Amino acid sequence: MRFDRADLLGGDIPLRPLSAAEMLDAALALLRRSPRAVLGPAFAVVGAVQLLVTLAAYFLVGGQATGEVTPHVLLRSFGSQAMLTLAGSVIGSVAVLLLAGAYAPVIARGYFGLGATPRGVWRDVRPRLGRLLVLALGVPAGVLAVAVLPLLPFIAVVGTDGSAALGILLAVVGFPAGFFLVVWLGVATVLAAPALVLERLGPRAALARSWRLVGGQWWRTFMVLALTLLIAFLMGGALRLPFVVVEMLFFGGETGGQAVAAISVDTLGRIVSTAITTPFQAGVIALMYLDRRHRREGLDLEIQRRDTVPDDDLLTLWAGSR
Repeated sequence: MRFDRADLLGGDIPLRPLSAAEMLDAALALLRRSPRAVLGPAFAVVGAVQLLVTLAAYFLVGGQATGEVTPHVLLRSFGSQAMLTLAGSVIGSVAVLLLAGAYAPVIARGYFGLGATPRGVWRDVRPRLGRLLVLALGVPAGVLAVAVLPLLPFIAVVGTDGSAALGILLAVVGFPAGFFLVVWLGVATVLAAPALVLERLGPRAALARSWRLVGGQWWRTFMVLALTLLIAFLMGGALRLPFVVVEMLFFGGETGGQAVAAISVDTLGRIVSTAITTPFQAGVIALMYLDRRHRREGLDLEIQRRDTVPDDDLLTLWAGSR
């Protein structure tokens, strides 16, 4: 396939290093340009996630939150709510990583003006799907496991009814340290999913690849991710607002039918909002991976120096140079 260098530099997602603003805009362009290929997998993934979260919330917290609302009831349900929030965050991270791996080939093909279809996304991801799933599940689990290490002394003191003062001191040190480890490791491994799919790596090699690509640019990567999360939070709130209004106006009662309807409307609102914000976050991660390849390895210049690119397997351009 022949191409014009000017077209590569002037497309919706130009084949060159991108600024943070350009990556955010390109992630939105991905939603606009290939809505079926992007939103189809997103609705499937986040729909299953939100249904699981709704069922877990109903069985873990629902029964404890009924009846008289007293401090005792609130404290009794706090543990379940905290566990549910943590589980929701972990599952959400799994969804983002899965979609980041799936969208990397979409962006790679988009450089050459090639559209994406759900069947095309499946064709590109299917050979790596098992390893991508292992990676998407393993990264959040591994990060949380490492983050628990600074909390082990605090857990030991609390579990043995030790000194309250020592427990407070260990908590003051342990929780910030655990949070720091979550952020540090999460940023360092965030590019593993697109690397696994585009470079056809195993999970361990993809993690090492992400570590090398983020190396020296941790703060820049962190700032782009933080800005992405802020935009996704605001976008998600705006998308959920109409569903919240409907829930409050029409299903505010405590009867069984109205409660089920309110839960259904709330779940639908979360599915719609996360089906937009999750692909946005995943697209930014895939773009950051490609941007790091272009900046560190000059892969964009290498591709532009070619007269033609392979029609049969375009993704070999990214797999062949590392």
